[in-house]
Amino acid sequence: MQHTPVDTLMKSMTHSFIARLGASVATTASFAVTLLSTSVVAQAPVTVVEYYNKQSASYFLTGRASEQAAIDAVPDFERTGVTFVATSSAGAVTPLESVCRYRIGVAGAAGFSSHFYGLNADCALIASYNLPNFFSEGLDFAVERPIAGVCPASSPVAVYRTLRLQTQVDVPNHRYAVSASAYQTMLTRGWSGEGVAFCARSATQETSKAAYPPSGSFEDSCAVPRAGTSPYTGRTYPDRQGTLEDEKSWLRSWKDENYLWYREIESVDRNQYGTAVSYYDALRTNAKVPSGNRKDHFSWSEPTEAYERSAIGGASFGYGIKWSFVRNTPPRKLVVALVTPGSPAALAGVQRGDSVLSIDGADLVNGNDVATLNGGLAPQAAGESHRFVLQPAVSGPNRNVLLPAASVVTEPVPVQGVIQTPTGKVGYVAFTTFSTNSAEAALVNTFAGLQAQNVTDLVLDLRYNGGGLLSISSQLGYMIAGPTRTAGKIFSRDKFNDKLPYGIFGSSLANVQSPFTGTTQGRSVAAGQPLPTLNLGRVFVLTSNGTCSASESLISGLRGIDVEVITIGATTCGKPYGFYPWDNCGTTHYSIQLTASNHKGDGDYVEGFAATCAASDDLSKQLGDVTEGQLAAALSRRTTGACAAPVVAASAKRARVSDEFDGQAIRLPFSHGGEGLIVDRPDQPAKGIGVGINLPNIRPVAPPTLGEHQ
Repeated sequence: MQHTPVDTLMKSMTHSFIARLGASVATTASFAVTLLSTSVVAQAPVTVVEYYNKQSASYFLTGRASEQAAIDAVPDFERTGVTFVATSSAGAVTPLESVCRYRIGVAGAAGFSSHFYGLNADCALIASYNLPNFFSEGLDFAVERPIAGVCPASSPVAVYRTLRLQTQVDVPNHRYAVSASAYQTMLTRGWSGEGVAFCARSATQETSKAAYPPSGSFEDSCAVPRAGTSPYTGRTYPDRQGTLEDEKSWLRSWKDENYLWYREIESVDRNQYGTAVSYYDALRTNAKVPSGNRKDHFSWSEPTEAYERSAIGGASFGYGIKWSFVRNTPPRKLVVALVTPGSPAALAGVQRGDSVLSIDGADLVNGNDVATLNGGLAPQAAGESHRFVLQPAVSGPNRNVLLPAASVVTEPVPVQGVIQTPTGKVGYVAFTTFSTNSAEAALVNTFAGLQAQNVTDLVLDLRYNGGGLLSISSQLGYMIAGPTRTAGKIFSRDKFNDKLPYGIFGSSLANVQSPFTGTTQGRSVAAGQPLPTLNLGRVFVLTSNGTCSASESLISGLRGIDVEVITIGATTCGKPYGFYPWDNCGTTHYSIQLTASNHKGDGDYVEGFAATCAASDDLSKQLGDVTEGQLAAALSRRTTGACAAPVVAASAKRARVSDEFDGQAIRLPFSHGGEGLIVDRPDQPAKGIGVGINLPNIRPVAPPTLGEHQ
């Protein structure tokens, strides 16, 4: 008998099944123990049933009829169709061998437990460890053991065991396959194979999933087709006359083809959804990660015109304010983090650090008029105005301002410069978005200026950077680390669903690996120019819970090549996922299609990157001020090598922002650059990339002196 799987289980305590019963099963929590004493007829056949748990995306086996009846009544569980016939464990004699069952408390998995099934030697080994989080649930059924992986004629069905290890995304789980092809399917999905575990008399296979027509059959068939060409890309709209049902059919097929968790999409009645967007919102996994948070609260959509205006035109619709939530449920606190020069907010005198007291008369702090508050934060038309009452971060009377919405050109690098220290020059760059073509020129020209100044360290301020284009993130990683450290290294390795081993558009491993990019891409400066580099072995990054996706890819990518990334601030938001922006009928969809890892294979940071040194956002100071809290903490860490004690003003104490399902939560409008890791579609290159586009060469920007630090 090989004990390797069990030995691994003892060491990691992360193996096997997860059954998240939750409140809905609380009243049946005792059924397993009760069944241990249930009398059964010796040698009676037992049908072992497999269940799928929607909350944990995990599988569970039981041969206990009373337990099956209890689980059948729990909405979160459903039968998969997999069964196999074993024998009652009571009175089992050779060649039968009883299968023991252990429930395991899984560390770090809120509300989840795990189960392990083994033969006699496995059970004895587990018992010998005396582990406090392993609880025997008795004998479940009896089977015959395989001999050298081969089952006897009396029990001819091989039952294979596969393993999914615990990560921040997945709870640990064993699944048992009753055919070689089903076993191979699990291996293709990324589960580890443990061979034939035991042998059964007969079995039934998993119920076949619904098959959907190719999405191309419905693509661009629109209830209200667009006509003409896009003013941003110059492409003719591909729309043709169709129906709302065509749009829904495209969504269901498209999600089945390339959604990362397509197997976990629950069946919903499309007729209950009056728009394609509302139907799209329902087509996502409802599973949770071990921490208890929703696995997919990242997929979203927006009008294609808004996407193209921002990504290509470099403009966003709003007031010219970068907001920052301290808390989005009562008592709420919403503050102004940045104001774009020349924007409606700037013209109205709005300043960094101002906090919102009310919008259109609705109390933001404690009020329940969520619709009015959200409406003021997400204006829908140019010229639409909303009245805000603002409280300054420093002393002074409250201000009552009327803010008209407008198209505001994004400023990717609002502040940059050099800080003088006794041990060399420190560069500072506040970078707010990876999402626009203009971000390339802003970064490249800034780094060219810093390179000319021979800076020896860098503080990169990403506290307000919600992400954007992976390709620009890889350029930034190269400009920080330089050619020697990045040579032959992978910046990001993408993993798609099991149908797409080489991605949506690829045909080889190279198509799912992104290198550190060492030249300009032609987004907003002429393509093919060598990028400036600082050749640094470490970088200080200012972070917050709004530091997301492409910002986190940068941190991960640099750590993957052993660049020391010292984060100052708060834990990042945790978005190791990406997508191709996908237009259909005037809506651009951002559906999670990939998860990313670095050169070392590290990824799955769904709980974010913890700060090396905790520090609060000092909204009473301007960005780049050497006395501003987070920047000062970074400079102190550089000088002393230790984290300074964080100074947290009451106004800056930050609670975790509630999710989209909290009815009292106000939320900011999504912006395509701030809500995910965007990968360029090779079949639709963005305007600004290509031959014949007249773009400028790199133009170094001389960095101003921001101050001194001793």
